[in-house]
Amino acid sequence: METKNAKEILERYRQGTCSEEEKSWVETWHLQQLKESRFTADPEDITRIQEEVKTKIDADIHYTIKRIRRKNQILKISAVAASLVLLLGGSYFFSRQSDRPAINQGVLQQADIQPGGNKAVLLSSDGSTIQLSEHSNTILVGANISYADGPDLRPNLGTTSISEAPIFHTLQTPRTGAYNIVLADGTKVWLNAYSSLKFPSRFDSKERVVELLGEAYFEVAPNKKQPFKVRSREQIIEVLGTHFNISAYESESTVTTLLEGAVKVNRIANNSSVLLKPGQQSTIKEDTKQIQLAHINTEHAVAWKNGYFNFDNETLASILSKIERWYDVEFTYEKTPSQKTYIGAVSRSRNLSAVLRALEAAADVKFKRTGRKIAVIS
Repeated sequence: METKNAKEILERYRQGTCSEEEKSWVETWHLQQLKESRFTADPEDITRIQEEVKTKIDADIHYTIKRIRRKNQILKISAVAASLVLLLGGSYFFSRQSDRPAINQGVLQQADIQPGGNKAVLLSSDGSTIQLSEHSNTILVGANISYADGPDLRPNLGTTSISEAPIFHTLQTPRTGAYNIVLADGTKVWLNAYSSLKFPSRFDSKERVVELLGEAYFEVAPNKKQPFKVRSREQIIEVLGTHFNISAYESESTVTTLLEGAVKVNRIANNSSVLLKPGQQSTIKEDTKQIQLAHINTEHAVAWKNGYFNFDNETLASILSKIERWYDVEFTYEKTPSQKTYIGAVSRSRNLSAVLRALEAAADVKFKRTGRKIAVIS
């Protein structure tokens, strides 16, 4: 950062008139001083600091989302929201991607890795496969299947007469891909990277049933006479009409977050169940019998849908697994990853190098990239 008049910047910071860059500079400098002085807070201070930081990040992100929706622009996270915060061992610091050296000099000689985008294929039970356009992000299921802003994907795709059984399709996103779909009943689904949703061309039975692998956000069209169900790895979700998010990736816990309405989570393995209320999250782990419940800030669970990564007390390994899916990279660890947790947010529209720089600044690790393989050096 260029040399600045510190007194003027501090005065503007105090008055609340400084730029986002200046605000980040002041906060980074102040908290770095605390780190270097080995500042130690008591547990009450740590809790207070953590909550203040989370509230600030959430407020900035919420404001940014509202501003973007009004202007219909691509999501841009503010300086504070684009930062990562580390809270561990009684000490803390705040950092954002800045003027620090690049990740590794070798990385600069490689082409940067772009973020994911609108990528998906539609597989049909008749054996056909359609690569969906990257210029659109939503398909509609009706008499035919079409782009929300354009023509049919293919004439007579998956259409059957009422006397015939519906045809099943699967919307599948690769690593680096995401796509949306509006089902035949009007239910809206946002599909995250490396995920798939199996659905019928129409809902004819007593229940509306879809199958999910990976992660998706649902806004279910109400119909009390025809309940909506989502089958995933270890559970079946029963819905009347509601907004919720399911993360059910292979080898990860199955997590369901409710934003509006009510859903019943049924665990397949032991027939146990819980009823979620808005703001609650259920977690099913293979090594535990009970369904775990927690009250959370739902913004964190649906951050991916709104265009950013949001980390709420997540380990580095958990964070990097999300980055792997969005950028189609593979991380390897020099040693067993730490269980330290992180709080923060980073835009999903940034190139990989920018995201890694933010993580380096906050997590005290180094990354060495060779193509799409990245070594984590701690």
